[in-house]
Amino acid sequence: MAPDTDRLADFRRAETAEEYFETLDVPYDPRVVAVNRLHILRHFAAAVARIDADPALPAARIAAYRTALVDAHEVFTTAGALDHRLFKVLADRAPQAFVALAAVTVESAVESAVESAVESAVESPESVR
Repeated sequence: MAPDTDRLADFRRAETAEEYFETLDVPYDPRVVAVNRLHILRHFAAAVARIDADPALPAARIAAYRTALVDAHEVFTTAGALDHRLFKVLADRAPQAFVALAAVTVESAVESAVESAVESAVESPESVR
């Protein structure tokens, strides 16, 4: 077997995130992988499915896998799993709308009563006495 064919076979035998990184010679931060392992692998698996749909020579396929793994790792070095919501359980819990705290106002019954009293006093000052 040619070296590229051997690497492709090694890639197919890989079982852990670390094995994929080592097989494809991709440097990685073990802390990022420890925290986001499933998300990185899910992101990478989607890219692998797209790559596998296009028949290419082993060298081109390995290069594409490497690029996809670098991208998957990079995505989770700058953002967390909640930012990408790759799994259904996270996607289902995605916030529906965002309301800034500054946009929230509270009008109490007391404030309404005071405003009404002030308006009444301005309209007819004699009724206040």
